[in-house]
Amino acid sequence: MPAYDGAVESGELVDAEALVRLQKTSYQRAAPGLRSAWPAESAMDAEQLVRFLNEHHYCVLATVTSKRQPQARPVAFTVLGSAFWFATVAGARLRNLQRNPWVSLVVAEGDRGSHRAVIVDGSVTILESPKEQLLAAWEERYGSPAEWAAAWFEVRPARLFSYSTTS
Repeated sequence: MPAYDGAVESGELVDAEALVRLQKTSYQRAAPGLRSAWPAESAMDAEQLVRFLNEHHYCVLATVTSKRQPQARPVAFTVLGSAFWFATVAGARLRNLQRNPWVSLVVAEGDRGSHRAVIVDGSVTILESPKEQLLAAWEERYGSPAEWAAAWFEVRPARLFSYSTTS
């Protein structure tokens, strides 16, 4: 059962404070190489993180195939609370998640000199019938329901890092 059961107290769909707390913990536990490449001083604050996630409708989601090979594809997402949600067809991605319910995702924009990104690693919970709040949020974000979805899955971030060279 997904951990997210209701509205975020502030009335916003994204629980920015929870994501920022996770980001702080993630940086504290990160290896020196990651902290050097993605310094905490360059991390997005709560407002920047919410704005960035709301501006972007797609991320690259990585799963692992049955042959233990990475499989990364661009996919649509939405955020409710501190969880990332995805609709999926009954295909390779769903089979990958059923075998190994762990993913990495990247939301990025820009290029050399001016770029922003969020990376998330986390566990997956698969649902056939999501709550109405998720369906309504998806339809609002994408302009139509995901009637094509065979299943939905929730990514509960275990780690979250962000980086921004812009404000």
